[in-house]
Amino acid sequence: MLIDVHIHTIYSDGRDDVERVLRVAELKGLEAIAITDHDTLQGYWRALELETEMTVIPGYELKTDAGHILILGVEELPNFRRPIIYEELIEWSCENGGLSILAHPAVGRLKLERWRRRPPDAVEALNSAYPLRMLMRIGLKVAGELGVPAAAGSDAHRALDVGNAYMELEGENLDVADILEALRRGRHRIGGGISPLPMRLRSGVGYIASLIRGSLTPLRAKPYRRPLKPPI
Repeated sequence: MLIDVHIHTIYSDGRDDVERVLRVAELKGLEAIAITDHDTLQGYWRALELETEMTVIPGYELKTDAGHILILGVEELPNFRRPIIYEELIEWSCENGGLSILAHPAVGRLKLERWRRRPPDAVEALNSAYPLRMLMRIGLKVAGELGVPAAAGSDAHRALDVGNAYMELEGENLDVADILEALRRGRHRIGGGISPLPMRLRSGVGYIASLIRGSLTPLRAKPYRRPLKPPI
């Protein structure tokens, strides 16, 4: 079962609507997706209104004081003041049966000490929007440091980029609860690669700005192994 759990639509900063995202996901052979727009579940609710055989996982992306977090499996948003405290969000997700994924940890300042004290359920090691391949190695290193499974997601802001990074789970026709449990236990493989140059350039602007501000913390990483081939 192939899934992509990091996708944006017009309900936040994505270019395409949910209908197009679902069509592309089906064409690429995905069987489940999570629409993780920033600070909203509107994309998820819209997907449920449409006729699709795709399993749609509730999800959203939130910015905390220690990085961006994907919350999967919870059909409500937390009522926290901003800035959201990282540890409080991870605890809230756990109490509400959610799965927390530290998104693109290599972009921005590494908060290893805080992440170690309260690890997320998984770390997004492979993000197809990364401007540089070396950032994937850092993501894998962070997952290893925290002792949690490595996850993957396209971070698609265009429908065409959906599925560029994905996870493969054993089994077919898994429901949302089964998918979340498999990810939590690391019963998956990550695959895919980086998106085409235009998408990477967009991500690269923020990365270069972080370098100039000095907000990127270096972290040595083991050599990166090429992931599985994309579904198409």
